[in-house]
Formats: sequence, C-alpha cells, structure tokens
Amino acid sequence: MQDGWLVDRLRAAGNRVAVVPVGRRLGLLPGAVRLRRTLLRVQPQVVHANGVKAALVAGLAMLGTGVPVIWVKHDFSWDGWLARGVARLCRQVVGVSSAVVAALPDDRVHVVPNGIRPVSVDRAAARSELRDRLGIVADAPVVLLLGRLSRVKGGELLVQALPRVRARAGDVQVVIAGAADPAEPEVADELRACAAALGVTGAVRFLPWQDDPLPLIAAADVVAIPSGPHVPGGLPGEGFGLVAIESMAVGTPVVALAAGALPEVVGDAGLLVPARADALADAVADVLLDPALRDRLSAAGRARVSERFTLARMTALMRERYRAAADGRPSYHAGP
Repeated sequence: MQDGWLVDRLRAAGNRVAVVPVGRRLGLLPGAVRLRRTLLRVQPQVVHANGVKAALVAGLAMLGTGVPVIWVKHDFSWDGWLARGVARLCRQVVGVSSAVVAALPDDRVHVVPNGIRPVSVDRAAARSELRDRLGIVADAPVVLLLGRLSRVKGGELLVQALPRVRARAGDVQVVIAGAADPAEPEVADELRACAAALGVTGAVRFLPWQDDPLPLIAAADVVAIPSGPHVPGGLPGEGFGLVAIESMAVGTPVVALAAGALPEVVGDAGLLVPARADALADAVADVLLDPALRDRLSAAGRARVSERFTLARMTALMRERYRAAADGRPSYHAGP
C-alpha cells in the first residue's frame, strides 16, 4: 500500500511488486477499487492482509470474488466493533498472540506467534564495543530499552525506576535505543526532562534505531520492556513483543510489564511486574545482583525461543493457514 523498506527488499530479491496507494477514511474505498483491479489480474488463491487497515481494504476489495483474505493482526488497533466488522470480511484472522485476538469472535481466529532465525552473537565483544562506544566503564551494568520513542513503550517508567535501581545495584546505565515516533515527537525531550528532574541525566543514554539490534541486546545485562497502558484510553501494551524473543534468544534476561501479550510471550523465562516504577526497579536490581537468577533466566529464555518462537515454526503454521483458507475448509481455533 506504500513504498518502504519491505518493497525495496522484495524488489532487490527479484520479486515483482505493485504498490497500490490507499488513502485515509474516504480514500479507503477508491483504494479498495484499485486493489480489486490489481488482484483480479493476478488471480490470487489467498490475500494476506498485514494489519487492520490492510484487512479492511483487502476485505472490501475481495467482496463477492470468493478469494479468501487472511488478516494477520499484530496489535490492538481499532479493537471493538470496527475490528469485529473487519474480521467478518476475512476468511481467517491470525493473531500474533492470543491477546490481540481475545476480543474477536473465535469461529475464524487462529494464533501464529512470530518467529526468528537462529542467532549467534559474541556477547563479550558486544559488551566491550557498547561500553567503548558510550564511554562508560567496562563493568558498568547496562539496562536496555529498545523500541520507538512512544509513550506506550514505557520509557518514562524506566527512567523513574533508575534512581532506585542505582541505589541498590550501583552505577547502572540505561540505554534507550529507537527512532522518534512521528505521532509523538516530543517523547525524547520528555524522557530527558524526566532524567534531569531525577538527577540521573548522566546515566541515561540515547542511541538511534539499530538495523541489527542483536549486538546491542547481547551487550546489555537486562532488557527492560515496560510497555503498557501508560496513556488513559491508549493501547494495552505490546501485541507481541519481538524484542522479548530477540533478547531471550541471545540469553539476555528480560524484565517486562505484565501487560498486553508480554505474559504469554515471556512466560517464566523473564520477570513480569505491575506497571509501577518501584516494582520495575526492584526486578531489574534483583537480576543485576543475582548471578544465579541471571543464569536461570538466560537458559530459560533460550529454551523458550527454541520451542515456541522459531521462524521455521511460524512458517509452517502460516502455510497451514494459507492452505486451509485456499481450500475453504472450516475454520477452527488454534492456540500458540
């Protein structure tokens, strides 16, 4: 529906890509007409709609054609009557977690968790490189928050927790790595102001988004994922939490809020806490101060990823969904 990095990568790999522009609100209908014409020319067996807007437009485009649409639902956007209406336009709804499809009728709902390729990172080299890059001492504990600078990601909660973490665990540094959210460009300034007010400006470092975040994750002692409902009426948190499985895959302990999909993704391979700065601080400090706990979480994280969140498993489950939709077989509920 728009140009971007995925279009560039697909074309670079030799795939033919047609970009069909779709506007907002009233522009959705003309976009659906254009998409219908394009799809009828290629005669697909299944249409994969990645996200709620894509599902709405694709569902409208394929009305009356018999071509099934699979909506892959990544988050809680538009949840309520609108999401239920979009679901009715689709043969199947595939949620990346049980949490994101909990509010939908289950007669066409399935869960296919995200997966990642096997990873291998030299943790010692990554730790040394990051500390050299930031100019901090070699043994300084690092807590990483990785993600766009948005209020739902909970950066302010982590900064608020930092004085308590440092009181217990010493010269702890927080690294926040991510690009500004166009919808909330002021968040970075708010985080810096919060750090200044708490007297921890020198212990909060900002890095841009990383194309390959795994070395940064491996360099951290703890990855904090304080995503949650930090804005009244906002989204309830992560629809999945890709950073969580990337962290578990490289063996970096995870401390996350018990919100959104994070409890089902992290499970007992990380520490889950309520959305309070003191609870987050104590969990992070516990991990930093307890080598046995770090080792347990690291091993449990790797095992959880290998059992549940591999790219091979995700691919196999999505193939099943495509075949079932194309064959027109009755839908059934499948858990993670």
